[in-house]
Amino acid sequence: MLVNIFVIAVPALLALLVLLFWIIKAPERGIYTAFFASGILDTVNLGPLREKVGLTEIVILLTWIAMLVNKNWRYVRLPFSERQKVALFALIIFLIVYWASFFINNATYYGFMVGSLIEAFNLTYGALMVLSVVLLIQESNQWKGCLVGWMLGAAIVSLVGLWGLTGSAPAWVMDEFTGRISSTLKFENQIPSYIIPILVITIIWSVSNIIKVRYRIIMLMLIAVMSVTMIGTGSRTAFLLLILSVLALLFILWIQRNNKSLLKGYLGFGIILCGICLLFYTVAALSAYDGDYALGKTPAWQRPVVTLYETIQGNRPLDSTRTVQAGIIIDNIDAAIFLGNGPKLYGGKFNVEEIHNTYAALYFETGIMGFLFMFFFLFSSVLCGVRKSEESSLTLLFTAVVVGFILLLLYGLTMYGLRQRTIWLMAGLLISIPSVVSAIENNKS
Repeated sequence: MLVNIFVIAVPALLALLVLLFWIIKAPERGIYTAFFASGILDTVNLGPLREKVGLTEIVILLTWIAMLVNKNWRYVRLPFSERQKVALFALIIFLIVYWASFFINNATYYGFMVGSLIEAFNLTYGALMVLSVVLLIQESNQWKGCLVGWMLGAAIVSLVGLWGLTGSAPAWVMDEFTGRISSTLKFENQIPSYIIPILVITIIWSVSNIIKVRYRIIMLMLIAVMSVTMIGTGSRTAFLLLILSVLALLFILWIQRNNKSLLKGYLGFGIILCGICLLFYTVAALSAYDGDYALGKTPAWQRPVVTLYETIQGNRPLDSTRTVQAGIIIDNIDAAIFLGNGPKLYGGKFNVEEIHNTYAALYFETGIMGFLFMFFFLFSSVLCGVRKSEESSLTLLFTAVVVGFILLLLYGLTMYGLRQRTIWLMAGLLISIPSVVSAIENNKS
């Protein structure tokens, strides 16, 4: 047993040391790696911390160490713009409200402090991720490096997901009973939050005229496997987000129709092709359906279409779990209106394990104060991303990231999204856009 631990531990430690030295040379590399690593969430259970500490957390820790050792980033960092200051101020105020809710509620409600404390630290850690991205990502090549790291992570998630669909993958790749793909993440419903934003970004990047043919082909292959993996999750959220992504692409085509870097014909053809593929998938799922839906019996790839079809036909409710959760929130909406019921305390207070809606859960935990400041932070992040660059191809990517972030916020309507690393990393990416634009202007002046 000790020999086996030694065989695993020594190479892992050496790999971490190599990674640390690589990041110390340029701390922004840690951010690229964090985008990559946030698609790999399978980890061990660490008692009270449960499964919250994974590869992303290790990478971020190494990045913070690198920032302390290599301080060059301090001397090249540009002053924050007004939009950046507003976004970061909103985030700080939200954290103050969140911790006030923690202390006040745990002072009067006992027995659940450990879980509540971990939840508070978890969101604080997310906010620190935002700040890390904003401090380190200053130039266009660094900003694009984050997207490349994310695409590489999405490639791993998608290829493992594709492996799962073949039926030859190990048990951790999918749920054995339902057959739903979870790939390298813990749950199948986490996959849409990681893949859907970068899917839209990859599509837009692939129809930019600055991309070489070989890279465009690689991107198109990545788009295909990401889409298949999304379907393999058996998630209604994933299916609806794929439909919304087609509408989002139409929106980008319209608002960027005068962008010289956009290959409008390619994007138009891609939108039509995506629509046809979704239509064929829907028809195939309904054609193969035997009329008797049951978990473990109906294939996962059919589930999104079949469950929505059954709901439209009036044969089954759309989601009884979320309906019960909504009822509990509505019945107790006037409890602790200003500062909420405290982080993760609604389980003990109202006998509900989880709330599958980011914004309802946020209101329930932190009240109207926390809800409003988080909304203001997210809105301010989007405003930071609404910028034009002298490089038209970069403006195209800015738009794609903003749209991808909005799709991620829509995902939050069906799941509790603040525990996902993607939303914090992506918010940081948006807030860093004014710095990227200023750096380009300074270099040309």
